[in-house]
Amino acid sequence: RARKNSSGYALDAWLASGDLVDLVVGAEGTLGVVTEVTWRLQPIPPARHTLRVALRALDDLGPAIEALHELNPSAIELLDGTFLRFVADQRPGGDADALAAVEALLLVELEGEDAESLRRDAARARVLLGDRAARIEDAASEEEAERLWAIRHAASPILAGLPDRQRSLQVIEDGAVPVPRLGEYVAGLRAISARHGIPAVLFGHAGDGHLHVNLLPDIGAAGWQDAIARIWEEAGALALGLGGTPAGEHGDGRLRAPLVPRLFGTRVVSLFEAVRAACDPHGIMNPGVKTGTTRPEFD
Repeated sequence: RARKNSSGYALDAWLASGDLVDLVVGAEGTLGVVTEVTWRLQPIPPARHTLRVALRALDDLGPAIEALHELNPSAIELLDGTFLRFVADQRPGGDADALAAVEALLLVELEGEDAESLRRDAARARVLLGDRAARIEDAASEEEAERLWAIRHAASPILAGLPDRQRSLQVIEDGAVPVPRLGEYVAGLRAISARHGIPAVLFGHAGDGHLHVNLLPDIGAAGWQDAIARIWEEAGALALGLGGTPAGEHGDGRLRAPLVPRLFGTRVVSLFEAVRAACDPHGIMNPGVKTGTTRPEFD
């Protein structure tokens, strides 16, 4: 029931369209090799308006996103409180300090043909959000928009420059759940992280209920691998229990392949295996990917 899913094979899309492209896209090299791609491009809209929305509570996350969908935004990005506090701790000052107490921050992009209609949409957004928003900032120029987005761009270099004993691991980084359940998903992941003593930084594509998670284990601590394995298991169960998928856009690979039967059930998985066997009877195309059953090991 998620808005985004890259798990399994897209049999439904293929059967609806009859176009083999719909089956090959997202198959992760298990059904064949793509040798040529033709792109169909769309023009970039000439006007853009950015909103940065600070939410009072996680419970407001799903309703706020659903309200904003009325405006057909081109992006709704989520910076969870874990992300905001991580940036503030690593690089204090300015926006980071001011936002560290916020539970969730939404970066909303509105695009269109003229600036005036986008200003009306931005005003409408304030009405739709009501008192769910603790603060709303907006930007009509590229310079102002870059200022609002700066905190999002600050995280990647910080994660890449962690001390030697700490790693940024993308193990449960692709879950997507129905938008109304996103607040529950964020709260559940926070609780799982705290229970196993592994810090986590959460952010993602809120408009699709899709969340990226960076786990930050101390690899010098005893038992960190076992803790990561338990987090993998519990986070997968959480996403599935909320009607979501463990693979929103990055695919199953070998990491999430064991969760595919739990998402689709054995009858659908048997169809996946039949399609795969028809395309790759010798099992030489990325073995273990998509239809593998081996539980991952973390070391």
